[in-house]
Amino acid sequence: MTLLNPHRPEWVRWIPAVILSIIMLGVVLFALIAGPRIAAGPGPAQDGQVTDLNWSVFTEDGLQFIESARTPRIDLSSPPVDAVELGLPADGSLTVGPHQTGLDYRLVLIATDGEPNGALFTTPQFTVNSAAGRLESVRVEERGAFTFSETFVAVSERSSDFGYTPPTSRQLAQSVTDARESGSPSVLRTDRGIAAGMGVVAETTCFGGGFCQLSFIVTPAVG
Repeated sequence: MTLLNPHRPEWVRWIPAVILSIIMLGVVLFALIAGPRIAAGPGPAQDGQVTDLNWSVFTEDGLQFIESARTPRIDLSSPPVDAVELGLPADGSLTVGPHQTGLDYRLVLIATDGEPNGALFTTPQFTVNSAAGRLESVRVEERGAFTFSETFVAVSERSSDFGYTPPTSRQLAQSVTDARESGSPSVLRTDRGIAAGMGVVAETTCFGGGFCQLSFIVTPAVG
């Protein structure tokens, strides 16, 4: 009679256990060495990376911290906002993003000292515009392109937060038609809402293929 499981040397039985031990040892070493680095994050800001009140600045050091933490914060509560003090050009624009990892920024804009008090945007890219030494606006981009219905829902959902009047479905459809007929993107802007304590305009840029991109243009309430 032939044996299906012939007797194996005793040392063969130890092979699976040895391999498992090596794997477990590798996992433990990774947790001890790499784990703290992953969990630690960027750490607190250093001198020159933020203002004394922990607002973002757009100097070389400030931008390095923004890229590291991905949590920029801009105070719009006391306009006019001095652009140069924030490291911005007196006249011009500065764009932050897209991030090298492809991850979004969590942009906080503070509008007033009380309620309503600004907004939080999750964005792949934003642009700060200045003129005559003052911060004029912050243009915040939504990620990706939306279908017609997605655009309508997205721009309508935030209208109560910001106070603008969202476009009707007919207006949005006409924007897509205009883009298709002209061969160029069609831009549709809402009125300026101030429900969040700062001015917010929603801008949709539609294309002939039926897709649209959504941006929010934020301005200080006064000044």
